[in-house]
Amino acid sequence: MPRKKDRDPSIEKLWKFYLKNRDVKTRNEIVLHYSGLVHTHAARLSRKLPAQISYDEICSAAFDGLIEAVEAYDPARKAKFQTFCQQRISGAVMDWLRSLDPQSRTVRTFEKQRMMASESLSSDSREGPSGEVLASRMAISIDRFDYLSRLSQLGKEVHFSAMEPPSDRGAQSSNFVWDIRDTKTDDPSMKISRELLSRRITKGLAREERLVLVLYYFEEMTMAEIGSVLNLSESRVSQIHKEILQRLRKRYGKALCEELAA
Repeated sequence: MPRKKDRDPSIEKLWKFYLKNRDVKTRNEIVLHYSGLVHTHAARLSRKLPAQISYDEICSAAFDGLIEAVEAYDPARKAKFQTFCQQRISGAVMDWLRSLDPQSRTVRTFEKQRMMASESLSSDSREGPSGEVLASRMAISIDRFDYLSRLSQLGKEVHFSAMEPPSDRGAQSSNFVWDIRDTKTDDPSMKISRELLSRRITKGLAREERLVLVLYYFEEMTMAEIGSVLNLSESRVSQIHKEILQRLRKRYGKALCEELAA
């Protein structure tokens, strides 16, 4: 059963009941108790992943991992639940991210086998081997070969420069300009600047204090949401935030605080 800081009468009672009865209602109560781990993990990942992957989507995948962790946890193995849980949460999120890849494992295996077959046959002919020859070497039907070849092409990216017509001016570039500014996307330099700023202002702060700043200013979470993640009251989060700003003003002056709020 969870140890140390997990040990409070309510959660221990839930664990004892759940390990004996394995009912969904108690499982969900345990999941709710540890939901802060999900939000913390999602907040950390959302800063590293592309903008099109939302915080809520990461949370959804992370909760799947938390549920699996509660269902699979065996206190007899004497592992701390937090350690066991973090591994399951991370694994669930990684599995979900991999599922977004249009190139499935089957297609990737097919591509590897096709490349090996092509290399082994390339010495037999000046021209590349045909699809029928490759399919025969790979011991699959030509229909299956064509189908997997089409799936393989779905995941390929084509650079716009490949679409430019040949230039009549030798080494000179064509008049076509494919670089189009995406006005809906943040400037990457701004993201880097904010990451550097985050590292600077959180240096020397306690873990709880760093999370309050990052979640409030960079993840734009409310005081109440941060309290839920850190298992603190909203008033306590507000107090921590106020104390941090006072210390930062003494350390850096007004300039940094104005930059943080920008």
